[in-house]
Amino acid sequence: MFEINGKEYELKYDIDRVAMIENVCGSPMMADLIRYRGTLGISSLMNYTAYGLQEKGSGRYVNAKTGQDMAKALIQNVGYTTVTGAVLQALERDCPYMFETETEGVADDA
Repeated sequence: MFEINGKEYELKYDIDRVAMIENVCGSPMMADLIRYRGTLGISSLMNYTAYGLQEKGSGRYVNAKTGQDMAKALIQNVGYTTVTGAVLQALERDCPYMFETETEGVADDA
């Protein structure tokens, strides 16, 4: 959770939001996270933050332009590592199906 201009904001994601972010970024989220070992480039981090921001309890996302400005300020004020950690934590919380490590019910060829 982040405080911006006296209001509390939280990051929220669902499969549709992740798909939207992937379209904006031009690459699959999991491919980037695996390729770059859990890090995101600045522009990707700004997009993941901007498109995930909601005023706490509102259930409504901030608009993309405002979100971009807020994301940039957050990265500059609280740091890249803090924002990256918050994004990854929210993604794992909201989209656990993206981070599954076992495949239940899939036959093993071994």
